[in-house]
Amino acid sequence: MKQKITWLLFHEPAELFIRTAEHFEKEINELTGDKYKFEILMLSDYERYYNNGDICDPIEEMRAGRVQMSQLYSQCFPAYTASDFNVLGLPFLFRDHDHATRVFEGKVGTQLLDHLQDRVQVRGLGFTYSGGYRCWKSDRPINSLEDLKGLKVRHKRHPVGSAVWDLLGVEEAKLGETANIANSTLPRFHADGQPHQHYATESGHSMYLTTIFMNLDLWNSLDEQTQKHFETASHICSRTERVQSVADADEIKRNNDLALSRGIHQISRLSDTEQQRLVNLLKGVKTEWAPYFTPGLVDDILAA
Repeated sequence: MKQKITWLLFHEPAELFIRTAEHFEKEINELTGDKYKFEILMLSDYERYYNNGDICDPIEEMRAGRVQMSQLYSQCFPAYTASDFNVLGLPFLFRDHDHATRVFEGKVGTQLLDHLQDRVQVRGLGFTYSGGYRCWKSDRPINSLEDLKGLKVRHKRHPVGSAVWDLLGVEEAKLGETANIANSTLPRFHADGQPHQHYATESGHSMYLTTIFMNLDLWNSLDEQTQKHFETASHICSRTERVQSVADADEIKRNNDLALSRGIHQISRLSDTEQQRLVNLLKGVKTEWAPYFTPGLVDDILAA
């Protein structure tokens, strides 16, 4: 009899996360001889089927063993004391996708996943994109840094992200105020921000990252070979999803109808001069935040 694994989808757009979960199911069953049956559920469906319609915390469901696997926005974990995950929000941290791969699949990636286990009591398995490099989603074109000043963002939830918004002169919208701008990526543009925000500016200042993780008790119950199978399946799925996510963004840039279906009316980039101004404006954030992380973490990422 196959062992059931409930995989909880916490974020939109659902199709991006379903793709990863289904791929993982395929890979782990090829590695283990078809041992597992996956139940892949959106959060709203899980709450309806298993929690009497009440709102639940996906991390708590995971730690309690009611959910066995999930994929969560990486910058959610600092709220559960995995503070080193804030490093992934630092601006201009990754030089390119190859650099990001070396970080995620090397010593630093392992260190971050161990940190997640120590702090949150879940087992991290790998890092994926939700669209790769971020863009700004706004209700007007952004051609210069001056165009950002005084704009409103709906929330400043994450401390590093808040520091970036502050340097850009973007304010948190007060009750009743209209938000003008949000962070997003091209593949998830329709899931972020507000419906009236139709302009995408490829700022490339950071990446939208997610993490595949699983229940720690389930992980500890696996023999060493099966644990390696889970790590291998995650490695394959994470790398594949990162590549596919970049390809998704490129296809949106090529296909105007596809862009419009996601609510994108214009895709642009800052001029080389303005992009360099952005880099210069934000370069102090890494220095300011480095002391808050495990010693050497920022330097190890930059050196990877």
